[in-house]
Amino acid sequence: METQTQFQRPQYENPQYQTHLKQYKHQQISTKTMLFATVVGLTIGGPLLAMMGFSFLATMTLFVVTSPLLLIFSPVIAGALFAVLAALVGFAAAGTMAILGLSALGWVFRTVKTQQLTQGIESAAGKLVDYGENIKENVKDTGKEWGSQLKQTVQNSPDTKTAANKA
Repeated sequence: METQTQFQRPQYENPQYQTHLKQYKHQQISTKTMLFATVVGLTIGGPLLAMMGFSFLATMTLFVVTSPLLLIFSPVIAGALFAVLAALVGFAAAGTMAILGLSALGWVFRTVKTQQLTQGIESAAGKLVDYGENIKENVKDTGKEWGSQLKQTVQNSPDTKTAANKA
């Protein structure tokens, strides 16, 4: 079975297009209109083109003048940039600390308001005393161990053995 495809006519073969084309051909642009459009275009476009050229020339002149200055003063510029960067980091740190301080004060005020501060201090003091006693016992034990190790080291040293043999 053959399928037939219908092709559309190209636009230039379309009868409506032909009619519009014929009408357009009869509407020729006059020389006076063309001359007026050219004068208006030059009147508006000419100064714009001149300003664009002047702007480009000024930009390139400043670029040529400032490029060597940029190379000469680059260490100073780098130092200034570092100082500004350090100041910004300092301000950021100060702001962060301010926010943390305000949040800590808020926490303290909330804790005082709910009257849990006294219970917290008592439990913290008890924990601190227990921790101090544990440290005291650990220091005593460590000191005893070090003393016994030092005593053995002194007894086993070659100088002590030679002094005992001479006596």
